[in-house]
Amino acid sequence: MSETAPARPVVTGKPLSAARIATSSMIGTLVEIFDFIVYAFMAALVFGPLFFPAASPWMGTLAALGTHAVAFGMRPLGALLFGWLGDTRGRRTALLGSMLLMGTATVAIGLLPTFATAGLWAPVLLVAFRMLQGLAVGGEWGGAVLVAVEHAPKRRRSLYGSFVQLGTVLGIALASGVVLLVSTAVSADVFRAWGWRVPFLASALLVVLGLVLRKRLEETPEFVAELAKHEATTGRRPRVRAVFRDHWRELIAGSLMWSAPCSFLYVLMTGLVAYTKTYVPSLSGLDVQLGLLITSVVLAGLTLVSATRADRWGRERLIRWSGVLLVVWAFPAFWLVDTGAFGPMLLAMLVGSVCYAAFNGAVPSLMADLFPVASRYTGCGLCIAFGTAVAGGILPIAGLAVVGETGGSSVPLSLTLVLCGVLTLAGVALARRTRRDQPAA
Repeated sequence: MSETAPARPVVTGKPLSAARIATSSMIGTLVEIFDFIVYAFMAALVFGPLFFPAASPWMGTLAALGTHAVAFGMRPLGALLFGWLGDTRGRRTALLGSMLLMGTATVAIGLLPTFATAGLWAPVLLVAFRMLQGLAVGGEWGGAVLVAVEHAPKRRRSLYGSFVQLGTVLGIALASGVVLLVSTAVSADVFRAWGWRVPFLASALLVVLGLVLRKRLEETPEFVAELAKHEATTGRRPRVRAVFRDHWRELIAGSLMWSAPCSFLYVLMTGLVAYTKTYVPSLSGLDVQLGLLITSVVLAGLTLVSATRADRWGRERLIRWSGVLLVVWAFPAFWLVDTGAFGPMLLAMLVGSVCYAAFNGAVPSLMADLFPVASRYTGCGLCIAFGTAVAGGILPIAGLAVVGETGGSSVPLSLTLVLCGVLTLAGVALARRTRRDQPAA
């Protein structure tokens, strides 16, 4: 056993209440998604002229969105770093670290000077703090899921796991609401001057709340039991490389499964802010933010319905429906957006949200069950990190770039959704084979 290892995590034996598990699981994800989505909004709305003024308006927007995509590239590193902490030192320790890092980077972005004040240092610092945000988010989801699932009764793992996805949805709703409130409370000039900073700085309050709640959280019984067993058997703590050596098929399957929901979120929800700003001018940024707020509220309810039905209907079946629906809805959704009217755009979002909700209720507990306890944090974190890097970062940015080359056609974005739906279906098929071929952990 390592001589430098910290004291063994302990549990009191007293079961945590469902409300406490739900709150502690949701709050961190809510905070980190709030910070992440606020950045996405600002990248589409104001970061182009503020940090990349020499570029044309559309290229400036793409450059700003490129800094958004940089964070996706950092997610796998965050998953490895915090996965190592979570699988060897404890879920609670890793989650506290990821939240503290995210809060620090987000507040720093809110205090950054713009290009007019700091010159090239402004975009350099923006990218640096965005990378830290990506590192933090990479360590969040896996740990939050395990706090919920590993505390859950056997027959309620899907429901408890869905609390994390509920935090994601509520984070989107809160980000949409705050940006909408600030942008309507001040003039456009004031918003560009300093109003955009308010959501970043306000997130500090959420971070403090999240740290307080997580500091009171106990380590999960499954992790404590597995750590003791592993040390008694091997004389050391688990090693992260085991997830690559023994569970590479699960990593591929889990990463592919994330494609449909990530593309829906970053193409048909937040991605619309950038697309409509340039190519559907009759839809304002406020229209998209209001649509996101309404859709997120509906999505929260649908997520809970999906979670309560996941074990009865089959988790893999729900995720498969998610992929199929995205493929079917990809072109009609953008036909509705391209009408330039709020109602059709909202309908495009709401129907697409059924795809996201079906996934939300099923994937957290299924993802945890793909990996043994000793490598769950790392495995779950890497799956969402790789999935979002491709389907939430690379493909949406590439799709938007092709839109510019085609004069504003939404076809590249629809094709992006179709491709990601197919990737999710491939991931479900591989996960099913993996779970059948290998014994349960």
